[in-house]
Amino acid sequence: MQKTSREFYTELGVKWLSDRKSAEHTEKELSYLVKLLKKEWMILDLACGYGRLAIPLAAQGFRVEGIDVTPIFIEKAREEAMRRNLSVEFRVGDMTALPYGDCSFDSVICMWNAFSEMVREQDQINAILEMYRVLKKDGLTIIEVRNHRSSGAVEANIIDGYEAMPSYNHTRGSLKRLMKLSRLEGYDLFTDNFGGRNRLFLEIRKI
Repeated sequence: MQKTSREFYTELGVKWLSDRKSAEHTEKELSYLVKLLKKEWMILDLACGYGRLAIPLAAQGFRVEGIDVTPIFIEKAREEAMRRNLSVEFRVGDMTALPYGDCSFDSVICMWNAFSEMVREQDQINAILEMYRVLKKDGLTIIEVRNHRSSGAVEANIIDGYEAMPSYNHTRGSLKRLMKLSRLEGYDLFTDNFGGRNRLFLEIRKI
């Protein structure tokens, strides 16, 4: 039976995941986001993990909340926010059914290929619609994934030698298809250097 994201990350733990991203990469990614986000915005870090981005953003004065499907990550994020005396709310939750009201956030960010951990097309569509729903008018969603040459589900997924949850290889074409099926307008697709790597971005504006 295939593992879920929650099962995989719970098994390997916070330290394993944090060791996969260097401080240098994180600083570069933060610098990129700081140029896009505004401090007066209410920001949702979707699939926030252990608060790798949410906590330093809050430390820089951004208003941010975080949500992740894996309880041990949220527990660690809460502990770190408390240790640093930062007011950041963290919740356990699924991106296909967000526990927030309509128009709650100015921006939703979904980084580090987290969106690709959904392999069912309907789940991907539901997640996009949920991000759109919780956005305020003129709000901005930013989804970042690996940039693949061909799209499709990868059922046998090995990460650092460990059997992981399935993933989905996204391309411009697969993301365009999702937007068409979601019946949303006001989006942009582009590749950019993010943390020293060429990544594919989907930006959605709520119009």
